[in-house]
This record gives sequence, C-alpha cells and structure tokens, in this order.
Amino acid sequence: MQLLIYSPQVTPRIKYTFNFIFREILRCDFEFTSVAKNFAQYDGPKLSYAPAPLADELFFKSFGLLTKNNIEQIDLSTTQFGDETVPFPVENGTFPFDIFSASFYFLSRYEEYLPYMPDEHFRFPAKLSLQYQLNLLGTPIIDHWSMILKNLLSKKFAQLHFGSRTFEFIPTIDIDRAYHFKSSGLLKNAARLIKALTKLDKEKLGNIINTGLGKKKDPFDTYSFLNGLHQKYQLKPIYFFLFSEKGDKTHDVNIHPSDGLLQQLIRSTAKHARVGIHPSYASNSNVLKLRSEKASLDHLLDKTIDISRQHYLKLHLPKTYLQLIKVGINHDYTMGYASQVGFRAGTCTPFFWYDLQLEKQSHLKVHPFAVMDATLQKYLGLTPSEAKIQIDQLLNAVKIVNGTFYSLWHNESLSETSRWKGWKTVYEHMVSTAVS
Repeated sequence: MQLLIYSPQVTPRIKYTFNFIFREILRCDFEFTSVAKNFAQYDGPKLSYAPAPLADELFFKSFGLLTKNNIEQIDLSTTQFGDETVPFPVENGTFPFDIFSASFYFLSRYEEYLPYMPDEHFRFPAKLSLQYQLNLLGTPIIDHWSMILKNLLSKKFAQLHFGSRTFEFIPTIDIDRAYHFKSSGLLKNAARLIKALTKLDKEKLGNIINTGLGKKKDPFDTYSFLNGLHQKYQLKPIYFFLFSEKGDKTHDVNIHPSDGLLQQLIRSTAKHARVGIHPSYASNSNVLKLRSEKASLDHLLDKTIDISRQHYLKLHLPKTYLQLIKVGINHDYTMGYASQVGFRAGTCTPFFWYDLQLEKQSHLKVHPFAVMDATLQKYLGLTPSEAKIQIDQLLNAVKIVNGTFYSLWHNESLSETSRWKGWKTVYEHMVSTAVS
C-alpha cells in the first residue's frame, strides 16, 4: 500500500530528499499531498512533515531548511539520537532532529558552497565537514538513519511495502601513470638512473635496468594481477585513465596520449572492464581542455565515454560538476576525501547531484567512494595491517545497510616497491572480504 506524505509545501528540496530516502534507499513508493483534508481522509500508511502536526499522525517536525531556496550560513546546533550527535534538532517530533534536513545538508554538500579555507589543491578539507566534526564520517549515515526510519514505519504500518537491495562491491582503479619506466624515453630514464646512483637506491637502480633490458615487468604494470583477481571473484571494475596532453607539469606526470603502449593498454582494458576519463589536474579550470581529453579517449575507443573521476579528487562545487555535464559526463566517481576515509556525502548509495544554485536535481549521477589507498598509506599513515582493519570497518558499515562499496586504488600502489611494499595484500584482503 502506498505511503502518503503531507507537507504544507512540496519544494524541490523536499522532493529530492524524500525521493532519495524512500525510493533509492528504502524502495518504498509514496505520494505527496499539501491538502490537509485529503491527508485526514486517507486510511493507509501516512506521515506528516511540517512545522506542526495536523492531528495525532506520525509526525516529523521540519527544521525549515527544505522550504528555503537560498544558500546561507546556518547556525547549527546539535542533539543526541541514540549514541550519535546529530544536527538540526527539533522538539515534539517523532525523532529529536530533522532527519530530512540533515540528509539534504550532507547529500547536497551544502557546506561546500559556503566560504571555507581550501587545502593545497584548493579542495574542501575533510576536517571542516560537519560529519567529521560529529564523528559521523565513517558511517553512511543517511542510509543508517533510513534503516531506522524503515523499522519505525514497518512496526506502525504492517501493510507498507519496502523493496530490497543487496550489497554491491565495485572496485575502481585510477591510472595516473600506466608505467613507471616503460614509455618514459631514454633521457628521462637516464636522469632517473643518475639520481638513483647518487642516492644509492639499489631497488630503483635494479628496476630501471631490468625493465630496460626486458628482464622484469615495469613495477607499475600490475594489470594482469588486477585482471586475475577481479575475474576470480567475478567483479566488474572501472578503470579511469589520465589521457592528457600538456597538463600541469607537477601533477599531470602521465604518459603522452599518443604513446602506443598506453593506447594498447586502454583498448585491452576496455574489453573486460568499464573505462572512464580521469580528467587532468590542469583541466579542472579549463573546460576546453577537459572536452579535448574526453574527445581523445572517445576517439581511441570509438565510443562515447560518460564516466569520470577527477585527478587529485579536485572537486569544486558547483563548477566541476557543471563542466562535466557540459562535456557529456553522466556519472562521476570523485565524491570522497583524500585525507580521510568515509562517506563525504553521508551515503553509500549513488545519487543525482542537486544543483543548489539552480535549486533542481541534475542528471549527473554521483557514485561516492569509501576508501582510497593513498588515504590509508599517505594521509593516515597506517600500516598494511592497520589498513585492513580500517577497510573491514567501512565494509561492515556498508554491508549493514546493503549499500554499494566503491574503492579507489591505483596500479602503482600494487607494485610492491618503495612505500608500497606490503600493500598488495591489503587490496587482496579488501576484495576477498568484500565478496565473502
């Protein structure tokens, strides 16, 4: 039986938030009404979302955020909800906070439209996020709240139907540098050789010489390992290739797009996995360059690529998403932090980006990732053993709500060289644990 929801106003924000929670997460059909008489006469499952209840119905008090149509600084206070500290407190409602305003605030990335001090790559820092400050970042909190809401509704309305969903694991791989030494050219490798000799770096010396002589695979050539592992567990990975000409000299240290080995690698990868564009660091502020990079990859694969992830996770709202839409990207996988693991948008469920400036849902679908290799090793400074524990916690949090777990790894972090020694087992552990 259909759920009826009463709200005095049915704004774009209300439609967006309720659609996401009820249809995308809970798989529950519902209808809105703003007519009090119709709501009173309905004898099926129903709830109200308003400043005050109509009668003695199941009532969720609104904070007011979802009836506004502007972006402004919000004086956020908090309250307790079980063991959690939550924002948007309200009184005399079924919950002590406005679950829908809180969900919209996280999902829309409202705080990223407000003034903030960016990090060195001009990104929104994880530690400034409300989820981090409230210790909610490690949980797909919107999905978690939705399950509590579902349990409440199921007890009150036995006839209300909820669909089911199953946990899904989707590994994603960023290819910033397809090879370490192959395709680098004689001069560049000679410079590396001299530098390694100066520093007495025996490991690097051996890798350069043996790769050059064909006695050993390039350290970053971890593709057969990835393919074998993914096929073993029947996974559907996604690879994002940096395919940029004349990018940022410091951050876009990729192989030239015209390189035959790189092109062959991309074509062969596309035969067994999905391939997306990894827009360069430089393209983040240049839509013409972004369009050119995507067109080059489209041409190479003779198909239209519509999935992407930003290099260095350079996400500036709303500019980055508007540029992606402009060049034909329909799915983006950038939503996550470099410095912290967890759920930047508060969810492990793919969602359509809400454009706060235009106050409407866009057609760009956002696929949030939970963990990145560099976050564990570089930013958090974890050992491989500690990283496995952290991954297990994140996986469990997603499995509990039957969500989608996206991981972000790089081919080079599986090389078992330099700082990545011992980290191959971390990826194997994550994959086997995810599918068990």
